[in-house]
Amino acid sequence: MQKWIDELRDAQEHLQQEVSQLKKQEAKLEISLSILRSIIESTANGIVAVNLEGEILSFNQKFVDMWQIPESLMLSKNFSQASAFLENQLKNAEAFRGVMWEVSSQPDSQSYDILELMDGRVFAQYSLPQWLNGKIIGRVWSIWEISDCKQVESELRQALEQAQEYRELRANFVSVLCHQFRTPLNVISFSNSLLQRQGDEWRKEKTRPLLEHIQTAIEKLSQMLDDVILFAKAETAKLNLEIEPLDLLRFCNEIVVQIQMSHSQNSINFLSQGSCLTTCIDQRLLEPILKNLLDNAVKYSPVGSAVDLELFCEEEKVIFQVTDRGVGIPVVDKERIFEPFYRGKNSKNLPGTGLGLSVVKTLVDLHRGQINLESEVGTGTKFTVALPSVK
Repeated sequence: MQKWIDELRDAQEHLQQEVSQLKKQEAKLEISLSILRSIIESTANGIVAVNLEGEILSFNQKFVDMWQIPESLMLSKNFSQASAFLENQLKNAEAFRGVMWEVSSQPDSQSYDILELMDGRVFAQYSLPQWLNGKIIGRVWSIWEISDCKQVESELRQALEQAQEYRELRANFVSVLCHQFRTPLNVISFSNSLLQRQGDEWRKEKTRPLLEHIQTAIEKLSQMLDDVILFAKAETAKLNLEIEPLDLLRFCNEIVVQIQMSHSQNSINFLSQGSCLTTCIDQRLLEPILKNLLDNAVKYSPVGSAVDLELFCEEEKVIFQVTDRGVGIPVVDKERIFEPFYRGKNSKNLPGTGLGLSVVKTLVDLHRGQINLESEVGTGTKFTVALPSVK
């Protein structure tokens, strides 16, 4: 009897030791699970684990918040229903279903995809199989938002495209500029050659047209060089505003006379309203603004048509309007017409560097003014420049 009692006592002690060990292991397991749960909840990614039967085993709050999933749906632990809820938020639900089918048919595969939501957000998702004792028992999904990254990527791509286009425009500008310089230089060279050979024998009536051609060519070269220099200074922030009193009526009349002498085939009408005797403005920068606008207006107008320069003098600003009856500017070109080196689709066969309007816009901005464009193809164009002034 005593022997049985001793054996029972030994068995009881052994059982107590095993229970104690199990409790210790259980405590360690609870700690491990607590740590794992804390890690899952603290991550910035949404996490969800699903078994092979499509039952949701675990998920974190981030996953619920990202997809705005109702609590009742998550408590049901039905992954098919949850997936359907996710699909309704995606731009391309069919692609998402394709991914789900692929991972279900290839349970040992990993997956990485980009998900675009209809509200504009962009998610990245990564999944891999869950293994236990060498067998796949489910799949774990990790999802994180990359909307900002995609935005930066899009902006970088756009910047690269713009840089490439800018390089192409600059290359085209150099080619056009060389051509534009070559034409007046050829005129000067040819006229000079004739004068050298025949000048002593010809009368003034015969030499005068050649001298006028030379003068016109020189003026064209000078205008192009002025535009290039102004553009270069503007790009390097070397232009400064110098405000001085200016007789606007006299100044505008002089500009009109200069442009009219170079373009006698078109008439230029100058009208003014308001008290425009003297105002404080930068004459040095106003001159290329008006010259470029008037030169363009004549260049793109039919021979014999009129160009209008109107001046409106108000209390705190002066307004210049240049109107032509020319070819007009297509809608597709209006948004880019002030970009450096850009030339409209209907101006490719006409002389020009693509710098004039860019220079105008830069100088208007330097004055802290505004420039507006109204145009209709086949009817004409009106540029309105408003500059602040001090009486």
